[in-house]
Amino acid sequence: MKIFTIIVTYNGMKWLKRCLDSLRSSTVPTIPVVIDNNSTDGSVSFVKENYPETIVFQQDRNLGFGQANNIGIRYALENAADFVMLLNQDASIEKDALKYMLDVNDGESMLSPIHLNGDGTKLDPQFKNSVLISGNEMFDDFVVNDCKQKYKTCEVCAACWLMPASLLRKIGGFNPLFFHYGEDNNYLQRLEYHNIATYVVPKAFMYHDRVNFFGNQKSFYKNWVYRQALLIVTDINLTWISRRKAFFRLLKGCYFAKLSRGHYVFGNFLAVQVRLFFQSKSIRFSKNQDKQLKTNWL
Repeated sequence: MKIFTIIVTYNGMKWLKRCLDSLRSSTVPTIPVVIDNNSTDGSVSFVKENYPETIVFQQDRNLGFGQANNIGIRYALENAADFVMLLNQDASIEKDALKYMLDVNDGESMLSPIHLNGDGTKLDPQFKNSVLISGNEMFDDFVVNDCKQKYKTCEVCAACWLMPASLLRKIGGFNPLFFHYGEDNNYLQRLEYHNIATYVVPKAFMYHDRVNFFGNQKSFYKNWVYRQALLIVTDINLTWISRRKAFFRLLKGCYFAKLSRGHYVFGNFLAVQVRLFFQSKSIRFSKNQDKQLKTNWL
């Protein structure tokens, strides 16, 4: 069985040792594939010198998360992969995580471990919120010590995904409309459309040492609104009416939510609509592609 682990790197020296050491310690062998987005901190040299088993694709520009992952996914499929695991540069897995996920694999669904924070003392906040949004009973079962082998969910961060090659040949890679952030949400929307399940495996654990740094708050919120709007217009599960309702909720969130004044960007919602209008041809094309079962975007 061939399992390729795709790691997109960008100036990630502070995490790479822990990330790659965890793959070396895995009880199930995996082939690391690093796609470097033109790092300037010596990441590529470090990986080549210390982890010679790693396949490295060095880019001359930053392709973003999704497109860099697509390079690794394409390489894995061309080299007879049975499974592909996506792993963030700031993430690491426990030694039995792959084993536990493979134990419950059905050959069709996407699997994810439990996402802990960097030091393993708490659940990763985004993972916790996502699973709760899904209405997952997993936490109730934890309390009464009666956990199932896997739990269906509708949202989980792409910091660690295990996907059978058959799934990737049906769905393909990440949509190029998303540069960084939002591409995993769009991918999950496509899985939902094609009735492909996503599961969390409670015996499997990973650590996500994410950095919650967004820089300028107005700039971050402005980009966040655009990503949310793009997720709405590219969601192939929404009807015309449900899409309009989603836009109204986003508009309400922009200007009527209880946010600090620093988050408000005057005219941002209108500017986003104009930007989407000029992307309308690309959006229609991407939606038509995503509705088809084939290796899209690879």
